[in-house]
Amino acid sequence: MANQNNILRDAIAEIARTARKDSIKKRKKRDLSRPASKWIVPTRLGNKIGTALSIVLSTVGCSHASSESGGCTMCSYLLDGTEEPPTSEQIVHQFQTAMHAVDDKESPISVKLYTSGSFLDSREVSDSARSEILQKISEDDRVEQVVIESRPEYVNDSLMSDIRCILGDRIVEIGIGLESISDSIRSICINKGFTLDDFTKALETCKEYNIGIRAYVLVKPPFLTERDALLDSVSTIVKAAELGVSTVSVNPVNVQSYTLVEKLWRARDYRPPWLWTVVEILKQAREAVDSQVTIVCDPVAAGKSRGTHNCGDCDTSFVKAIRSFSLEQNPIVFGSLSCDCKREWQHILSHEDVSLMHHI
Repeated sequence: MANQNNILRDAIAEIARTARKDSIKKRKKRDLSRPASKWIVPTRLGNKIGTALSIVLSTVGCSHASSESGGCTMCSYLLDGTEEPPTSEQIVHQFQTAMHAVDDKESPISVKLYTSGSFLDSREVSDSARSEILQKISEDDRVEQVVIESRPEYVNDSLMSDIRCILGDRIVEIGIGLESISDSIRSICINKGFTLDDFTKALETCKEYNIGIRAYVLVKPPFLTERDALLDSVSTIVKAAELGVSTVSVNPVNVQSYTLVEKLWRARDYRPPWLWTVVEILKQAREAVDSQVTIVCDPVAAGKSRGTHNCGDCDTSFVKAIRSFSLEQNPIVFGSLSCDCKREWQHILSHEDVSLMHHI
């Protein structure tokens, strides 16, 4: 069985590498002084509703994606990367430019720092740029929460100590793509490149500095049936909560360009998860998990063919309910959802049976 898994893993990694090479060729030339993206949305901070500013800094991109591993099977964020590395000054200027989006916002504000990889990777963001950005955040009294995205291998005592020292008593979370509690699914279906033990070690390190972990859970990695995806996501959320994460971010797969997932999707061998599935995951997880663990979901491309969707007629109401749930943390918001397409979804849950080997 182990040998079969290795064969599958190697085959999938090879496809991911090929897709990654194609994506790098398509990268656009970027203004290195401007962020790749930024947006603001309402967010829950404790018992208050505030504003979340998400900033995607333009960097050279994810080390995992640009390595021989080929990166994750569903991710094309390397497209947001730059051909040449921005200077520390340019990275800081990107951050300052993005912060103007909340000039007119009042407390509380959550600042989420993303790159096309890991904010804690010095290859992407230099130590000096990272420290200066965090220092500028610490000088803004409106900011009550900071979320930093990283792979677990960059989480260490030195960095966590520095982050806690600079940001004081603010709420701090490190967002890590756990994706699945199953090492096999994470390794073979996602090509993630780290184990549950790696995630747990990072979590324990963060706890030493009163820093939370925001676990990203991927809904319907390639090669899973709809039912298996539902069960895997619920079990992952429950286990992550037991390990001690502070927040779970539920992320339905969206079909991104130049990825293995897109290759399967174009061949009609993959469909993004149903919105019914996402809602069921949120309902079951909220019932099973302690209320102190926040569960959020803001699906990308929801209601479109490349994102989580139902029949098209009911998608808008489902997405609205999912976003309401993220703010209110109460599954009662799903009570009024109904559509004839539920029968088709239930039939798929009961009868879909696709072998992993079919795709290799």
